[in-house]
Amino acid sequence: MEIRPIGLEFAEDLAKIYRENRDFLRPYEPDRPESFFTTNGQLRHIRRILGEMDRGLRWTALIYLTGQPAGLITINNILRGVLQCGRVGYWVAEKEGSRGVASTALRLVLDVAFCELALHRVEASVRTDNPRSRRVLEKNRFHLIGTARDHVFLDGQWRDEFLMERHSPPISPGI
Repeated sequence: MEIRPIGLEFAEDLAKIYRENRDFLRPYEPDRPESFFTTNGQLRHIRRILGEMDRGLRWTALIYLTGQPAGLITINNILRGVLQCGRVGYWVAEKEGSRGVASTALRLVLDVAFCELALHRVEASVRTDNPRSRRVLEKNRFHLIGTARDHVFLDGQWRDEFLMERHSPPISPGI
């Protein structure tokens, strides 16, 4: 598995994997225009992401397995100052599900969050009807904060989500 920080060169791969997983992702993603699933649509999408990355608001990468795109993972809504936190989101292609891909990708990206980005806390929200994704978070030592009612509008209706968090590992004093 590789985690490759996003760049314009990934537009074709990202368009392809979004097209292949369009129906699978529909319940968990916002409505997308047809153009989103094209290489040009992904070029526009990636340019926006890169702008947010340049401003320190986001960190995004593609997940690759044996050289093939397998998903996307991001730390977005990065807040500095007294909070030092971000929100993680991820998805893995349907055909790669139940193989530990999301758990491993999240573990790798948490290293980025806590070491490279120096975040104190990473938050996540997961639909209450998505136990597999909740398990990915639990395997990576996320803890339940609570339940947000009508938290996100997806697939035509407001959905409840579990709110979860993980704090950075404590820093050991030098000996």
